Amino acid sequence: DKGYWWFVVHLWVEGVWELILASLLAYVLVKTTGVDREVIDKWMYLIIAFALMSGLLGTGHHYFFIGMPGYWLWIGSVFSALEPIPFFLLVLFAYNMVAQRRRNHPNQAAILWAKGTAVVGFLGAGVWGFMHTLAPVNYYTHAT
Repeated sequence: DKGYWWFVVHLWVEGVWELILASLLAYVLVKTTGVDREVIDKWMYLIIAFALMSGLLGTGHHYFFIGMPGYWLWIGSVFSALEPIPFFLLVLFAYNMVAQRRRNHPNQAAILWAKGTAVVGFLGAGVWGFMHTLAPVNYYTHAT
C-alpha cells in the first residue's frame, strides 16, 4: 500500500504543482511579452513531457527503503536525477520569452515575477529537490 500511496503523492506534486507553475508562467508571459502563443505552447509541451516522464518513473525514489524490489533503486535514482530538467526548462522558457518579446510591457514587476519564479522554482524544487532524492538523504527525509 505504501508503494501506491507514494505514487499518488508524487504524481500529485509533479502533476499539480509543477504544471500549475508552468501554466501560470506561460499565461503571464503571453500577456506581458507579446510572443506568439504557438511558441509558448511548444515550450509547454516540452516541459509537460519532461515533467511527466521524470515524474512517473522518478516516483521510485520514494521506494528505496519500503521493501519494494531492488530495481526501483536504479529507476528512482536515474529518473529522479532528471526531475530538475523541467524546472531548468522553465528558466530557459522565461528568459527566452522575455528576450524574444515584441513589446516592452509597462508592468516590469510581472516580468520580474515570471523570471524570478522560474529561477526560485528551479533552485527550490529542482536543485534542493534533487538533493532530497539522493538515497542516503532520502532515508531520513522521507521518513522511511
